[in-house]
Amino acid sequence: MAAVHQRLSFPVAPPHPRRGSHGPRRDIPPQVCRYWKSGHCSRNPCRFLHADVPPPPARTAKKPNNTWVNPSCVAKPKLPLDAVPPPPSVLPPKRLCGGEELAGWCVGDGFRGVAQLKGHAKAVTGVAVPEGSDKLFSGSMDGTVRVWDGSTGQCVHVAPMQEGEVASLVSVGPWVVVGVRGAVKALHTGTGKELLLRGPAASTLVTALLVEDDEHLFAGTEDGVIYMWRMNQAQQCLDEVAAFRGHEKAVASLAQGKGTLNTGSADGSIRAWDLESRRCVCTLTAHASAVIALLCWEQFLLSSSDDGTVKVWRAKPDRDDLDLEVHYVHSEGERVAAIDGTYDPDKKPVLMVSRGDGVVRVYDLPSMKNRGQIRCSGEARTVYLRSPGVVFTGDASGEVRVVKWTPRAEAEA
Repeated sequence: MAAVHQRLSFPVAPPHPRRGSHGPRRDIPPQVCRYWKSGHCSRNPCRFLHADVPPPPARTAKKPNNTWVNPSCVAKPKLPLDAVPPPPSVLPPKRLCGGEELAGWCVGDGFRGVAQLKGHAKAVTGVAVPEGSDKLFSGSMDGTVRVWDGSTGQCVHVAPMQEGEVASLVSVGPWVVVGVRGAVKALHTGTGKELLLRGPAASTLVTALLVEDDEHLFAGTEDGVIYMWRMNQAQQCLDEVAAFRGHEKAVASLAQGKGTLNTGSADGSIRAWDLESRRCVCTLTAHASAVIALLCWEQFLLSSSDDGTVKVWRAKPDRDDLDLEVHYVHSEGERVAAIDGTYDPDKKPVLMVSRGDGVVRVYDLPSMKNRGQIRCSGEARTVYLRSPGVVFTGDASGEVRVVKWTPRAEAEA
């Protein structure tokens, strides 16, 4: 993200190579049959040259090393191609994920669809892979947490939450943490130990969770309060530290910066809290509606909203780091349900933007050039990026989709 410049612009296409004006050459050797070269020539006689040495055996495509491949849930087309017309900047029209058909749900340069995991009855609100685990955990508004096997893609366990709907789910180390009504629950995937973190009122839904530094856990609630816990490594528990009050409406998003916590609200405002003094030090009001997602990336803060925009914030020149201004505005024309950022296998920064129409667009930074899209069965409420190069999306239909980044050299082989 450090490469974001003062002005973001779409790159200009390079000029076409010049064509030469030379006449025909006389020393060109006879053309060798390309079918013979691949070992598949069935013409007798063939009008092209066959050499005396037998052709090499045909190359077999190497199976990708990916534990998320499952024959019963490999990506299949869900939407007709014209259901969501791709913008003109989508990269090459015939270059798709892993060589699949044009109607595939994952279309782009450098990534491919791997699996569709079905089972939840309502929207998926969080997915996570805990440290040291080969299982994927997903939480849903249907009131369950599902556990998926990483080698087969099959659901191996369903855990109902007695508090009802799961509005958020994250992992910290070996712990899986879920936000429910009136509490935050934590499960240790190694020992099976369960913790119940009280703080929110019994009737208040925990709407957002955040873990960034393996030390602090933050929870935002629908009454506008943010709670902070600190991990007690010695006793393997979480101790409540503070509660931040100031938002008048539900907390919809959280992001941790250097010494600060950034919180987005349903009223369209963003607040920055100093973690030492636990006071609000800055309030930003550039969005017209709810701030659904926040992302801290190096010296920038990115925010997305129901108003259909993604805003990039940075510190004002010669001012305090907490005094932010809008550096760039990207408009989607649709509600932006989630954003996340990563680096592709070529170490280039990439931004993923989930739209209200069920499409997750993938952009290069800083140009914001569209390099592809992932089409979900509903609005993707969560986009979870996990190293090395695996992306999980959870959508409003209850489906989890798995996408893998592929180095361009491997994709072209």
